[in-house]
Amino acid sequence: MTAGYGVSLAQDATTVSCMLYRNAEFTSVDKYWGGDHKRFKPPHKVNPFEKVMNFYKPNGDEAGDREGFNIHELGRKQIYFGIALAVNVANYKIVRKPFTGSNDTIKTIRPGIGPGFNLGIIANWQFSKYFDLRVIPTLSFADRTIQYTTILRQHPDTSLPVSSIYLDFPLQLRFKSDPIKNIRIYVIGGVRYDYDLASNSTARTSSILKVSKSDVAADYGIGIMIYFPYFIMSPEFKVSQGFININSPTQNLIYSTVIQKLYSRTFTFTLNLEG
Repeated sequence: MTAGYGVSLAQDATTVSCMLYRNAEFTSVDKYWGGDHKRFKPPHKVNPFEKVMNFYKPNGDEAGDREGFNIHELGRKQIYFGIALAVNVANYKIVRKPFTGSNDTIKTIRPGIGPGFNLGIIANWQFSKYFDLRVIPTLSFADRTIQYTTILRQHPDTSLPVSSIYLDFPLQLRFKSDPIKNIRIYVIGGVRYDYDLASNSTARTSSILKVSKSDVAADYGIGIMIYFPYFIMSPEFKVSQGFININSPTQNLIYSTVIQKLYSRTFTFTLNLEG
């Protein structure tokens, strides 16, 4: 009887010890996770794309909101850099001379478009919540053509190509909207100086169409800034319209002397990566 009673006491003691150990274990877990849970709850499994899709916090001034919000929007960096990758199509705006006996061989003149691409380096100064000042030195390749219709039977239609390699130096002002989740819409405007490395304006031959080395153009466009935690991606569409006459007349070449003024025009789609 005594032995049986002793075994019962030992079993009760073991049960009580296990209960105390389990209570202590869950109490320590509750303290670790900061809650008064009665049962252990494993940590929430975060979708690997959740931080990318939900990093934007409109009220990012709070200390707790700073994690995951784009570094530029917090004002930690006013000046940052990036690269610009672009494709373009370019043509000319042509002003023809009045019809005279010396140029009536040419019936019509039409600008033709050609493809090209750009590679630039971005320097951005975010001096205001809504405004940026941008300098984007760029190497640009552009092909254009000028198409002529003549009264000549042997060559009724003629097309003259003009290839250019530009060093561009644009200065742009960008106005940004208020944030909409993780994007901002913006418009840009500015001026650009172009230096044509492939210009043939100093060539002595009289059988080619010549254009000046220097050009100045107005830039304007629209884009979308898509914010990621450590960089900004901005698809952008831009129009550039030259306002300097770049025609360099070639004497005794009817295709050149018929042109009074020649202005460059470019349509560019750019993908900006900044960070």
